Amino acid sequence: MSKGWYETGSYHASISDVGWGMFVNFLDYKLKAKNGQLVEIGRFFPSSKSCSCCSHIVEELTLDNREWDCPSCKTHHDRDGNAAFNIRKEGIRMLENNGGGNPVIAESRQRKTNKPQGGKAVVVETRSLDRLGAGGVGSSQ
Repeated sequence: MSKGWYETGSYHASISDVGWGMFVNFLDYKLKAKNGQLVEIGRFFPSSKSCSCCSHIVEELTLDNREWDCPSCKTHHDRDGNAAFNIRKEGIRMLENNGGGNPVIAESRQRKTNKPQGGKAVVVETRSLDRLGAGGVGSSQ
């Protein structure tokens, strides 16, 4: 008997994508309620590899390197703290430029899901988890 799609990696990726999308929707909703704005940084922005002091980008930085020294200005960095600072700095830069250049201010992700009145999101794509019970995992069909 062959494995079902829910037993493969694509199932886990779909669940992860739905979870992230719901988190971003929630964050966007809360920010708008407080007159805030969600800014999405590009996926490949080198936040961990960029020195927050001099902006030098280290090309070779493996995931197991949790701390590193900038070869240009000799500043010692904690990888996660440095990335957080760089992401904040990039978000502020994008807001000051009003989304100019390659960065784009994030739009609400509610346009990408069908959200019934009951509050349960349904992702519209093939092989996705249908939370309303139309053949997805956990349904009685």
